[in-house]
Amino acid sequence: MTNRNLTPPNLEEVEQRLNDLLEEVSLLEADLAGGEAQDGARGKTAIQRLKETTVTFGDPRSRLIPLTAQGFAAQGIELDYEVRQLMYQFDFYSMVISVDPRPQPSVEISGLECHLSFGSQGNQAPIVHRIIPGAKWQPILNIGVEINLGLDANLDVSAGVDAAELAKVEQLPDYNRLRANVGSKDNLKLFTVLDGLNYQLGKFDIIAQGDDNSECYWRIEKPKLQDQATVKFGIIFKVPKGWDSIELTGQVWIEPEMDWLNGELSHVIQALPAHLKDIFGSKMRAAKQFAVGQKEAWIGENKIILPHG
Repeated sequence: MTNRNLTPPNLEEVEQRLNDLLEEVSLLEADLAGGEAQDGARGKTAIQRLKETTVTFGDPRSRLIPLTAQGFAAQGIELDYEVRQLMYQFDFYSMVISVDPRPQPSVEISGLECHLSFGSQGNQAPIVHRIIPGAKWQPILNIGVEINLGLDANLDVSAGVDAAELAKVEQLPDYNRLRANVGSKDNLKLFTVLDGLNYQLGKFDIIAQGDDNSECYWRIEKPKLQDQATVKFGIIFKVPKGWDSIELTGQVWIEPEMDWLNGELSHVIQALPAHLKDIFGSKMRAAKQFAVGQKEAWIGENKIILPHG
């Protein structure tokens, strides 16, 4: 585990906090303007645009696929013996989670984060086998090469790239660490989970963890989201044989770049009430205190029905 605080923000409290901040900044900017409210005042505009920034989940059912020995065989892949034995005990699935970030103009982002948690049935719960993409694929994603991420005969993740792009990947400083799991799309036999993956988020860092747990998360640091469409994450998970459904809860959020927000509010921060001014003392803490996002629960009547292969 990293030292980062993995606790998601309380989005209801954030909404109230941003409302309070907007009210206080509007009053302070009005005082600076001689007592008249200014619609275009920079602090008020920054907060309004942050409040209007959204990020939402797609439906995880849209790409939920059972993983079976027969399905792999159809792709020309014979699963290893140990994997086939596991499939007598567990049903394996591939699920793609889509998130749709929509930052408003001029809003600068420090992070996009997604947390997912499977619900238990009795004393058992789904177990995450692999999360896609993991941090190891960051060097390839950062150079803008489009990749297919999928599963090999061991249910490990490998990457296929166009033959014309393979030379770029081979020049990466981290290539020796990746080479066993990277090859040409034409020659690498994979059960594809995420195809044509190219985040186009500029130079970013990705943090991901969750293997062998019932929870997982991804964090993309310093993404350039202004023109970015849907961001996709993949989960390979297993459930006890015969399960018909699962429950899943998720939270996804965007954290503002605090240097940007501090700059937009620099003329009024010192005059803010203490409960708001004190938040700006720590950039990391402040970013989560002003995060905007969505919580979603696929539980009860909305639970996810598992398809069978």
